[in-house]
Amino acid sequence: MYFCSCNIDLESIFTDYRVFRQKDFLLTLNDLSAQIPFENIHEDDEFDEFANVLKAMRKAPYLILYDSSNIDVVLNHICNLQFIPNTLQRLVAVAFDEKSETVLRKSYPEIPNVLINLKPILDSMDPKKQNRGYLVYTLALVVHAKICASLAARGIDFWSMHQDTLWTQNFDMMNVEDRYPDANMLFDTIGNENPLYHRMRDWVCGATFFVRGNPTTFQFFRQLESYMLSYQSPDSSIMTYLCGHHHYKCEFLPQWMVSSFNYFEGPRENVPVLIQLDGGKKPGESKMDVLKRGHFVFRHENGTCNERSFHKLRDYVKYGFPDAIQKDGSLKENWYSKTIYFFKNLFNIDPWNRKFYLTIHQSLL
Repeated sequence: MYFCSCNIDLESIFTDYRVFRQKDFLLTLNDLSAQIPFENIHEDDEFDEFANVLKAMRKAPYLILYDSSNIDVVLNHICNLQFIPNTLQRLVAVAFDEKSETVLRKSYPEIPNVLINLKPILDSMDPKKQNRGYLVYTLALVVHAKICASLAARGIDFWSMHQDTLWTQNFDMMNVEDRYPDANMLFDTIGNENPLYHRMRDWVCGATFFVRGNPTTFQFFRQLESYMLSYQSPDSSIMTYLCGHHHYKCEFLPQWMVSSFNYFEGPRENVPVLIQLDGGKKPGESKMDVLKRGHFVFRHENGTCNERSFHKLRDYVKYGFPDAIQKDGSLKENWYSKTIYFFKNLFNIDPWNRKFYLTIHQSLL
């Protein structure tokens, strides 16, 4: 009988190093978040003044967050809104560094704008830190949750939006909040009409959502923050999970109204009112490069806004990014997966795969 004399490292076989990476990620994220606690935002005099401006607005404000890495996208977004009546006056902004705040304040002093400076916190992190980019991204989501909680605690209704969202029509005129009078929150969802997304029903995208400021939504965003600091999950998947609790009264916006880059992968029969460009990047591209490639630039180099680009936007959207169209949008599942999904819904065990969605980012580490 032959016996192998090889030295086998059993530890390397049975150790899942991703667990250690997740632990290090969460420890670092908690350390970063602790440097800007909720109370520092909620009790800050400048943020309080900013919140009072929002509370006095006739309609719920459109809140965007930004920093120096995407100030060009913000300025382009403003030019998109410039030609839509009653829209730009609802825009409010939170800057994450002084440089970008100064640029926006000088360019558009009429837009309510406040600084929550994350730069000193990020500069303190080792440039070679493992998963540094993902940590910066997640910290921004955590701070976003704290901002939402602070506004909700003040009883302020607001929309949270992204500066890379295309407005193809007048969203303001639709008075969407009034269509869902009993909902505490309204969320966009991922996907398009293709059957491929049928197993992802009501999965939150998180680029566009509405909040009615009250104790329930305050609790929602405090829980959202807590989950992000305890699990390696993005805010969108945690929002989806929390919305499974009927106490929160979430509703989901139709994709003909609000969509994401998934729109460009589908049949494109209708052009949504809002489309967030959360995809489409090629290696080495910036978000502004993606906008240029899609002909979604609304700002001349001299800083003035290009009205012609806005009026041609719906055509550009309908025929943009032709390489993104999925050749096969069918739902490819074997009999085992179909059976598991059937019984999970039958016995109310993680219906609509909400718990599964919590794990969606774990492969990134």
